[in-house]
Amino acid sequence: MLMAEPLSYATLSDDEQAYVEQYDELADDGSVTENERKLLTFASTGLDISDERATELESAVDSGQILIPSEEE
Repeated sequence: MLMAEPLSYATLSDDEQAYVEQYDELADDGSVTENERKLLTFASTGLDISDERATELESAVDSGQILIPSEEE
């Protein structure tokens, strides 16, 4: 049985990092509104991230698998 490679912020492409940062900011209240979803769809399209990959990244952020570094250093 093959295991999916674990995701971490450091292993993401620059575009994926930009997407998860945007997602984390928009979903900070625990949900994504319809307008926020439109922004994320626009972002993923512009960053050439598939819908499937965007969902995978969002799930990883939600589960705490991807921890986004704090900018307050």
